[in-house]
Amino acid sequence: MDIASIVYRSADVDIPERIEIYVDEKAELERTQPQPLRKPRPVGSSEDVVEQEASSPEPLFDAESDKSFNTTKRKHESYDLSGSVFLISREGKTLDLPIPSNSQHDPLNWSSWKIGAAMVAVGWYSATALTAVQAVSLMMDGIVPDYTEEMTAPWSPATLTTAPTLFMGLGCFIWVPLSLALGRRPVFLLAALIDFLAILGAGYSQTFYQLLGCVCLLGLSEGFGLSLAFLMVVDMTFIDRRPKIIARLWSIAGFFGTGGLCLVPILSEDGKEWHLFYLRWACPSLIALLLAFFLYDETYFKRPTVAFDGMILMQSATEKLTIYDDLEADSDIYRDLPSFDGEKRGLLHRLGFARSPSASWKAIGRCYLQMFFCAINPLIFWVLITSAFNFAGMMFIGATFATIMDEHPYDLPSYKITLVNLSSGTGGLLAYLFAGYLLPKALTFLSKRNRGVREAEHYLVGYIVPVIAGALSTLLYGLAVHNHWHYSMYYVSYGLNGLSYVTFSIGNTLWVTEVFPRWAAPALAVVTGGSYFLSFSISFGLVLWIEAHGYLLVGIELTVLQLAGGMITLPIAFWGKSARQKIHGKWAHERSGALRPL
Repeated sequence: MDIASIVYRSADVDIPERIEIYVDEKAELERTQPQPLRKPRPVGSSEDVVEQEASSPEPLFDAESDKSFNTTKRKHESYDLSGSVFLISREGKTLDLPIPSNSQHDPLNWSSWKIGAAMVAVGWYSATALTAVQAVSLMMDGIVPDYTEEMTAPWSPATLTTAPTLFMGLGCFIWVPLSLALGRRPVFLLAALIDFLAILGAGYSQTFYQLLGCVCLLGLSEGFGLSLAFLMVVDMTFIDRRPKIIARLWSIAGFFGTGGLCLVPILSEDGKEWHLFYLRWACPSLIALLLAFFLYDETYFKRPTVAFDGMILMQSATEKLTIYDDLEADSDIYRDLPSFDGEKRGLLHRLGFARSPSASWKAIGRCYLQMFFCAINPLIFWVLITSAFNFAGMMFIGATFATIMDEHPYDLPSYKITLVNLSSGTGGLLAYLFAGYLLPKALTFLSKRNRGVREAEHYLVGYIVPVIAGALSTLLYGLAVHNHWHYSMYYVSYGLNGLSYVTFSIGNTLWVTEVFPRWAAPALAVVTGGSYFLSFSISFGLVLWIEAHGYLLVGIELTVLQLAGGMITLPIAFWGKSARQKIHGKWAHERSGALRPL
């Protein structure tokens, strides 16, 4: 039997019927069109791609590319995580991420002068608000005689020093979500206005309740400087420069804010004319309001898509980058391009009070839901508890040194007692040396060792100095009080405490915004606001604690607690990356509180 007999059906064999195959030429042409690039291994994010696929009519990369990516996922696992960023190229060059858009309203496109002016506005407000809210504790000798017990009931004059702490924490939970609904600039102006009016109100207050209400409003406005101010700094900076800029704001603003307390006895005649202090301090507060209006522009900016050299670079709200082929000019992928320049501006916008186009009213509700998940998140809850230990150490020294130095055997004049606050501010200024200079160098070294990828866990090295300094400060203070050492040891201990607190705050800001960038806003509010809530609770038991255990034992106990809290960084440093992968929840993919709007 030859081939010809089969072909011409002359052979006695069963030959199946010929199957008619229809070829859809149009579909074949579409299938052979250039496809988007496969997911970039160093900078792409699987979660981001899933989100983009849901809004795109076609798959962003084919199955073969996906399979190729999965084969290398174990080796380059960290590239796939929020909080891990490919920051240093193979040539050793630090990348400027995120990539600025083409809009002139993008804060990353601002000139160095405009960014510097905005930083001055934020820093001036933070410093003046900090001085205003803490000044009441230095004027109690003049405030207490003005009000009888009946006039203050059911509270006491001591409430003036403790209540602002509660409202500072409350402010963190108000300003951050509100900025997602209105934008950064309107909230900044609102906080500055409240601070100015509260200072004026305190200056003209006639009753204890009026003064208490104004002091609480001062605490509420100060909550802005402790939380949202740092998100505004993140808006204006590239990833590699954030540690230095955030450290600069914490250190310099903290130094002038705490150092400004040295002016309180001068401006109030040793606290006797406390009304006069508030009336005089209204001038720096008014300057803060004017600087916020004239120097700070909106920084809450959506930066999703950039067209470059035949490619489309799409950035998520968590600093992730995905690259696509630029297939056609009217592609749906262009729908996210910023449209600020062509918008008609109304009267509110021209006056500087307009709501940010990127803001969303839905985001404010979702942010509070995210706060709940942040509060129970182990990687964030640990920071909250450790911060509370550190803050308790600061209260242990700050709430008692004035009484001790005023009594026997020291009997020091008021100006020497007030200078202890300056030593704390100086310690905070020295924090820039560790967190603003040494920490970025350590982060660069660790990123290079990790093949150019900066992991969120790298920021944990920033906790070494504050944990040790905080533990030493409470131990040294307890020993100094118990053994009646020279009063200079109080300057040293409070200086170490200031160094610890500011460095710890810098580390917290970097940690919570980098480990979960999709939850940056609620995480920062929870850590900062929660620590002040806990410190407010601790303040009620601090006096009883000292009476029961004595200064030496309380100092030792706080030292142990701070060291124990800091030791938790060791397991997080080793297993934090895998923990980040496993932590999920119903709102795990919700990004309303991310570093940038969706």
